Amino acid sequence: MADNSDAYPHFWAILDQLPVALLYKESAKADIFANEAARTLLNVSLPTKPLSLPQLSEIRLLDQHHNRISLLSNPLLLALSGTALSQDVLLDIKGTATPFTLHSQLIKLQFSIGNTIIVTLCPQQSDSSAATNKATPGAPAPDIAELEEALAFDKLMSLISTELINVSSEALDQHVEDALAALGEFCHADRSYIFQFTDDLSEMSNTHEWVRDEVVSHKDNLQHIPDYALPYFFEKIQRDHIFAVADVSKLPAEASAEQLEFNNENIQSVLCTAMLAGQKLIGFVGCDMVARQRNWTSNDLRRIKLVGEMIANSIQNVNYRVSLQQIQQQLLKANQELQKQANQDGLTGLANRRHFDEKLLEELQRSARSELPLSLILLDIDLFKPFNDHYGHQAGDDALQKVATALSKEARRQGEVAARYGGEEFALILPACDNNDCLEVATRVQQHIEALNIEHCKSDVAPYLTVSIGCYSVIANKDTSAKLMLSKADQALYQAKAAGRNTIVSAGST
Repeated sequence: MADNSDAYPHFWAILDQLPVALLYKESAKADIFANEAARTLLNVSLPTKPLSLPQLSEIRLLDQHHNRISLLSNPLLLALSGTALSQDVLLDIKGTATPFTLHSQLIKLQFSIGNTIIVTLCPQQSDSSAATNKATPGAPAPDIAELEEALAFDKLMSLISTELINVSSEALDQHVEDALAALGEFCHADRSYIFQFTDDLSEMSNTHEWVRDEVVSHKDNLQHIPDYALPYFFEKIQRDHIFAVADVSKLPAEASAEQLEFNNENIQSVLCTAMLAGQKLIGFVGCDMVARQRNWTSNDLRRIKLVGEMIANSIQNVNYRVSLQQIQQQLLKANQELQKQANQDGLTGLANRRHFDEKLLEELQRSARSELPLSLILLDIDLFKPFNDHYGHQAGDDALQKVATALSKEARRQGEVAARYGGEEFALILPACDNNDCLEVATRVQQHIEALNIEHCKSDVAPYLTVSIGCYSVIANKDTSAKLMLSKADQALYQAKAAGRNTIVSAGST
């Protein structure tokens, strides 16, 4: 492989510094990469580039009788493929003085990142003349405590992820902080936190944080940080999706702003990994060391990546649900507005003729069922055309709106409807209202309009705007129609006009 850093995995710098011997392979490439610990273990001198497939071709798997085993063209591909090894085998490396016994349970998949598979080599030294299935005396045994810690972390993450699947927006913060606390404890960190980016990735804010006892929180001071304030970090996290520093004092010169910020927060080591929603970078999850430095391990990387994925998915799901609820509310509001517009007169705000007809029919049916009276008032502004011609259409519209306001004062009980019936005509539906009650309401309406004191110099009835009112009341039955009620009320209105206007006439009660 050419010495081109762009060809290396974006997390190469981290894995190359880990003390654990790691091999990893990207499925789209033939090369198998090895970090420094693995190159040392395999006695391959490649200080500046990863171990690749041609070097591994010199490595052979031997059974306990030193016979070659050719299960696959390359033995480490066997381990990477996840195929279980049936017995302990020797790893015989050309030019290596002492072969290694690789126990099948110690060649194990550590974790995967995208199309990259990572395995850990846990060799045990043995004498080549006595290669057996037994572990060599004095060889390091598997770290049971570390395995138990890993199992405990995975179990805890399983529980947290279950809670996060359908978490509500109100409970999200608490569950995110629980996940950060678990991450901080299991990575032995002093802080763990979440930063979220703005949509254009020009700014970030610390939205969630866990800190160990006696460790100072800086969350309140880490809001709305622009990209130009920490350019080195912004570039690394956006390009590589990982930012790992074991010793902040060794940051390059171009990271002077980052080093100053880390020193201000007493940070000695830092590990951050990106949070992605789909293919979009939305933020990152990170850990800090304050009390001491830390060489971040493969388990740290696995854990922080897992927590980041969980939280990113939860934030995305909550945002989707919140957006959906907002859209639903907007649609509901829009539908209500459309319904209102469909039923409301645009000028006066009263019910329009269509809504009036629907409500009159409903109240007639209710009156027939309940055997309670129903009253209808029709009202007409006296000599409105001369008023409109003399004062103008704007003054005419203002007068209509004021009359509508006066009429609406008498339509406050359930079922009562004030409507603009057409032009300068208005209507009022009064459920559970008999003839006497109807006349009282009509009188109050007339008084409300007189109190407006709208000048009308072209009226021969009064110097102010007046109205004529016709009333009709009925206890409906199955034969009573809306047409009948309207006809009776209209007849009464005609009589009021004929009687000199500014008059109330009732068609009586049936």
